[in-house]
Amino acid sequence: MTVRATFLLLCVVLVALLGSALAFELYHADRIYPGVRVWGVEVGGMRPEEAAGALREGLGFDAPLVALSGLEGSQVVQTMRPVDLGLALDPGATLASAYALGRDGPAAMGVLEHVRLLARGADLPPVVIHDERAIRFYLETLAEQVYRPPTDATLTLDGVTPVVNPAHAGRYLDVEATLATLVPAATRLAPAEVDLVVREIPPPIADAEPARAQAEALLAGPLTLVLAHPREGDPGPWVLSPEQLAAMVTLRVEGAEEGGPGELHAALDEGALRAYLEGVAPALVVEPVDARFHFDEGTGQLEPISPSREGRALDVEGSAARVVQELAVSNRYVALVIQSVPPRYPDTATAEGLGIVEQVAEGDSYFIGSPSGRDHNIRLATPKFDGIVVPPGETFSFNHYLGEVSAEAGYDESYITAGEQLAVEVGGGICQVSTTAFRAAFWGGYPIVARWYHNHRVGYYELRDAGVGMDATVYSPHVDFKFTNDRAHPLLIETEIEEDAHRLVFRFYSTDDGRRVEKEGAEITDETEPGPPIYQLDETLEPGTVTRWQSAVNGLTATIERKVYDAEGNVLYDDAFVSEYAPRRASYHYGPGYEPPPEGEADTVAE
Repeated sequence: MTVRATFLLLCVVLVALLGSALAFELYHADRIYPGVRVWGVEVGGMRPEEAAGALREGLGFDAPLVALSGLEGSQVVQTMRPVDLGLALDPGATLASAYALGRDGPAAMGVLEHVRLLARGADLPPVVIHDERAIRFYLETLAEQVYRPPTDATLTLDGVTPVVNPAHAGRYLDVEATLATLVPAATRLAPAEVDLVVREIPPPIADAEPARAQAEALLAGPLTLVLAHPREGDPGPWVLSPEQLAAMVTLRVEGAEEGGPGELHAALDEGALRAYLEGVAPALVVEPVDARFHFDEGTGQLEPISPSREGRALDVEGSAARVVQELAVSNRYVALVIQSVPPRYPDTATAEGLGIVEQVAEGDSYFIGSPSGRDHNIRLATPKFDGIVVPPGETFSFNHYLGEVSAEAGYDESYITAGEQLAVEVGGGICQVSTTAFRAAFWGGYPIVARWYHNHRVGYYELRDAGVGMDATVYSPHVDFKFTNDRAHPLLIETEIEEDAHRLVFRFYSTDDGRRVEKEGAEITDETEPGPPIYQLDETLEPGTVTRWQSAVNGLTATIERKVYDAEGNVLYDDAFVSEYAPRRASYHYGPGYEPPPEGEADTVAE
């Protein structure tokens, strides 16, 4: 071949090469150069918009990327896709980098880069967008499945046998610590295995063995409660069986406040123990006894007529504490704590100390002509009120000091007012005493709390011009006479029976506060006459005989007004004592063979 021919050939080849190069460049002017891959997906020769579709199909963002492990009982508990990790492809930024390959720098360098790409290729990483909220939400959802609460150690009783249920630790997923490891691994876009950060939750109560040992000791046998110095007739001892003690066992946690695991301890519940002791307490109460006094008018001093005595009561709090202490050292025989209760008015009290320095009131009544049973009952009841001291502000109850009224208490039968006819009952005549106490309280200006009038007028209470409406009946326990000591000092009650006059006297001693009492009435209204006499057969009477059982008495309403003034003349009390006495028919008892007069005819029985 000639030189010219060779030259022409070279020119043709050169033109062909230049044409091919030009055609290559023109073809790829809006395309990615061949040999470019993104995460193994071929995108060379594609326009960016075509490559975007290829990437979505070929990158495999739905395939597992990260394996989570480290959960107890399983080497791999969960696999996570990029979408689970909050990773999303940014096709624009990814393909911008792919499109720029071979286009940066001088043209000569570009040609060489194209050749290199054709020969060796280039694999670019995708550009992804990371949303941490998605991975956090995923882990928080997983945390709910991982979480296991701790189980405390507990103690139960099988009868009187303590049984321990051991503690178990809990667990939780530490989301923040797991994120700190997972995010870097995920954003590398390379398959990886990441350990979940699972932490232990220690139980607040880790040990119940101390409680078991303590409960076992508490229930080892019965508990016996005794009185250290019992008196004759005292109750006790009190024995609590292990079963009773088991109902009182309480559990408490110790040590947890220092931040460490707590221990369970057992002891007797002092509240339950106190409740038991409060049931015992009433049987151990001995009320203190106040001294009783007479006021010596000559010396102005108090003379004790009966001594005071201390009372006692169960110290429930102290006893409960002692039981717990003694059981702690295995002592199952425990003396209860008894406290003394001093009297309000010991026999060492003085007139000056109490303010009982003068007579402030007196009330009297007469029982002249009383039957022997009535006379006896008055004399038996009266001393029960002699020497009583009533504290300031306290309400005096007649029935409280009177006590039991019965034949066993020494009372005789006598007449009482009951219904239309007088009845015979044990204790008749005691109202003479309550009436006299009422009169002393009336004239002393004391507030009367409870006062009941008799059903019918009783002649004994109107002797020696006492007047109608100044009586007070009692019938324990419901009908009582009461008044309140409203003075600043205690009130001493003295009683006396003047034998010659058959006069009963109540005297009140205290400090005179200057009060003054005025009485108006009695005003008599609504007077009514009784009906015809009552005749009643009595088989025990002699045949043909008749005897008067009761006389006729008119009915009426008697109203007495009392005004009590203080030392300055101000009205303290303005009382109205209203007595509504029913009429009482005459009554006769007759023996067999006697013919009572026709109803309505005049009484022919001799008085």
